[in-house]
Amino acid sequence: MNTIVTFGLLILVASMALGGITNSIYAQDDPSILLKLAKRAQNQIQNQISSESPDEIKRLFEEGIQNVNYLEKAIRNNDTVSAKEHFLSAMKIFTEISRHLSTSDDAAAKSSRDISEETPTNPARSTAKDPSNDIQRLQVYVNNLKSLAEKYETSIDFSELDKLFELSRQQISDNQFSLASETLQKIQEIVVEINKEIREEAAKQESQRAKEYAQQYLEQLDRLIENAKKQGLSDEIINKLENARENLSSADNPADIVQEIRKILSIKKQFELTKNDRLESRVLQIEKTISQLSQIDGVDHDILVDAKETLQTIKRYLYDGEFDNANQLLRDLAKQLEEIKNSL
Repeated sequence: MNTIVTFGLLILVASMALGGITNSIYAQDDPSILLKLAKRAQNQIQNQISSESPDEIKRLFEEGIQNVNYLEKAIRNNDTVSAKEHFLSAMKIFTEISRHLSTSDDAAAKSSRDISEETPTNPARSTAKDPSNDIQRLQVYVNNLKSLAEKYETSIDFSELDKLFELSRQQISDNQFSLASETLQKIQEIVVEINKEIREEAAKQESQRAKEYAQQYLEQLDRLIENAKKQGLSDEIINKLENARENLSSADNPADIVQEIRKILSIKKQFELTKNDRLESRVLQIEKTISQLSQIDGVDHDILVDAKETLQTIKRYLYDGEFDNANQLLRDLAKQLEEIKNSL
């Protein structure tokens, strides 16, 4: 159980790091998730620290809290780059603290074994170690797994684990520490399998989100290519954009999709084709808002249909390079959707 705290922290960042991907695209969609993960890690570490903890541990923890505060401030300021940096710094510190605590637990356990070997004991009394602390730590970790399982809408059944936890506590209450340790081992085995299942489901959803984002970006790129042609830009620029579109459309995993989008951003910046990026970003946000409203009971369906038609008109304006008309319609549509949200 010496690695449970560290393992628990690592699962907190699974949704941001599964498959080796931590990128600003998804952080920009909902950067508040970074704060939730960091706060959860902070609370978990705080539960493990006592007044008797080493000063170095306390100092590191304060540094971690400071990074969480900076993260919260960066999110309020819409500074996603700083938010990501403070998030990673905080998680690195919390993980380091977990490793220190695990090392301390190992040393304490070894010392306890050494003393028990030198001290005469009553043969009739059980020499098994009370696993209460390990059970408590593992319960915290399983609670985190439950939250992730709910987030990814998995069908994982935790009832067996709940029963095993209840059994282990009863065994501890009856001073049956050996049996409780065996139950704990069973819990660990099930947790490993559940963790694997959640990771696989998260990776699948991450891949699907990346593909959906790529499809949205392809639509933007089509409009950009058409504008470039109408503006009479060189064949070199047009060819680079069309090649970039082909590469993005064939990208199959999130890492490749992110890489191709970065290449496109570089091309746009190189040839000063970023004039309508702000408008395109607002189009994506409007699409997201319409999608969210469509899932809420009580919202007039006809109004949403009109909003979608207006959005298509905006896209046609962008396609034709009529940025002023697109901007005006975007303002009107955003105001209309905001009024709907406020009326709910």
